Amino acid sequence: MNYTFIGDIHSAADDLELLLKAPALQNSRLIFLGDYIDGRPSRIGTKKVDSLNPLAVLDMIMVRVKEHGDVALLGNHDDFWLQTAKGDDLSYQTWRLNGGARTWRRLGLKSNSPLVIADALKQAPLLRYTQFLSQLPITWMNANIMAVHAGIDWQRPLDQQVRDDMLWIRDDYYFDKSGTWHHNLVNKVIVTGHTPVQVLKDDGYGYIKMQADEKDIPRYLIDAGSRSGAKNGGIFALTLSKTGEVIAKNWVVSGRLMDGNQPYNLE
Repeated sequence: MNYTFIGDIHSAADDLELLLKAPALQNSRLIFLGDYIDGRPSRIGTKKVDSLNPLAVLDMIMVRVKEHGDVALLGNHDDFWLQTAKGDDLSYQTWRLNGGARTWRRLGLKSNSPLVIADALKQAPLLRYTQFLSQLPITWMNANIMAVHAGIDWQRPLDQQVRDDMLWIRDDYYFDKSGTWHHNLVNKVIVTGHTPVQVLKDDGYGYIKMQADEKDIPRYLIDAGSRSGAKNGGIFALTLSKTGEVIAKNWVVSGRLMDGNQPYNLE
């Protein structure tokens, strides 16, 4: 069986619907890497306005998990929803400043009160989404591949990782102290999202392959900047064999399904 890993979506239901039609995904187990909600409707340097439909994204993913046996991991933005529902004020405040206010409007909520928001997330019609998110795992792995939203702490063994690191870590996972790619200390290919590739290397591609040297087991960053404001932001899908070899790369930018081996023309 092949596995297709899908990077951050951030409410881009239209792009996700198109991506799911890509031929490489049809006979593949899908692993969604988290961050299904929030997002920005505008793109830097353009007049284009994108739609934001967080519930449509969640609906599609819930169907994939229930009817196809696919896997959806929890992202830090999805965790904002969960922790806000539990009454955590820091999560509420952080969410509000990172797309939450826009998302609440699209959930049909007209108040910014933390109590009102939390209460709404625990009642119909939003309760079923809260329940779905509450059941999502943080990691997925087989004998040769590991997937997690953000990354891992190299100072800890896999069975002692901290939840917040797996949802939030960035530079300490990507780089060593010299600023070059950190060696992969896990005997598995690792696939992550969380940080838009445009932040690290804006060369028009929707993924980054991280390898300290030729013998280093590769790691892939596949957050292609969907609804991040990036001009070439989209959703990326990386299809691997069960042993971790690359089978296909696909991504959708502005309603176009493209070969992920090719860069998106930034002009």
